[in-house]
Amino acid sequence: MIVQRTDRLTRKTSSRQRGVALVIALVLLIAVTLVGLAGIRGTTLQEKMSSNSFDRETAFQAAEAAMEVAATRLTSDLVTFETAVNTYAELDCTNRLCAINPGQDVPAAAWFDVTDGVGDTNFSARDSAIRPQFVVQDMGSCATGVGGGNFVGTTDQNEAGGGAGTYFNDTGQCFRITARAIDPALEIDGADVNADRAQVILQATYRL
Repeated sequence: MIVQRTDRLTRKTSSRQRGVALVIALVLLIAVTLVGLAGIRGTTLQEKMSSNSFDRETAFQAAEAAMEVAATRLTSDLVTFETAVNTYAELDCTNRLCAINPGQDVPAAAWFDVTDGVGDTNFSARDSAIRPQFVVQDMGSCATGVGGGNFVGTTDQNEAGGGAGTYFNDTGQCFRITARAIDPALEIDGADVNADRAQVILQATYRL
């Protein structure tokens, strides 16, 4: 009888041990799964951050290129932009009441697209379907002295260098250039393609 009881106790103990091992294995499996999921999530987040940083940097370069193109075209083809000012009232800011960001006020037709190419007035954007743009607004006459309409120290192509605010001309006509990498309201085939992309806007005032 004693032997039989010992056998039964041994069988029960062995069954219990096998049950505990299964629970431990399941816990370890869950822990490894959670660690793996955390690693995947971290990698995905880093990939998104890198992608956003790249998109922002390329957008900044595109907007900067649009600014340079606009300045070159403004000085070489002033008539084109004066015609645009006469066509769109939103480009006439001689009363100094225009919004700082003209994106919401200026109609889409008033924006100039930067064409693809390698010339002084071209720029090959990363996405050829979404070119950088710029708009030029007439700020009216401006001067460097007191009463010049807050254009004292304007950094533009009128700078003569040498510091201390030296200019080629003390008075002139000022134009405000606003350049943007992409049109935030652009839709292609009914889809808002720029909703989640970096928006970069640069602005400068040029006195001619």
